[in-house]
Amino acid sequence: QTEVLLEEKQAAPKDADDSGPDTEFEYWRTRMAKFNNVAEQLKKPQARVVIAVLTTSKSKVLRRWKNCDNGITDALNEAKDNVKYLSTLEKYTEPLYSGTPESIIDGLPALM
Repeated sequence: QTEVLLEEKQAAPKDADDSGPDTEFEYWRTRMAKFNNVAEQLKKPQARVVIAVLTTSKSKVLRRWKNCDNGITDALNEAKDNVKYLSTLEKYTEPLYSGTPESIIDGLPALM
């Protein structure tokens, strides 16, 4: 299940007519929440016991597990970085949804 999450499309859907900055923001926030949840579960004692058993038994599954764990960490860090960056732009993109044409034009230089 975690591997499926890692294989999910890496970019927000851009095909819809109503896609915009908010779509991208929501995509990365959702992705960050999912990977945060997985990372928190992996910190629980039950998960640590399973990893210890795999290590002690020198299981062949351990390599696959380590690759998956690294992928989770990378995906979580990517999502956090994107949320942090996009959050700085959010105040400038909000007028695109709710502003008047004049306020949108006034806000464009800040986006560039």
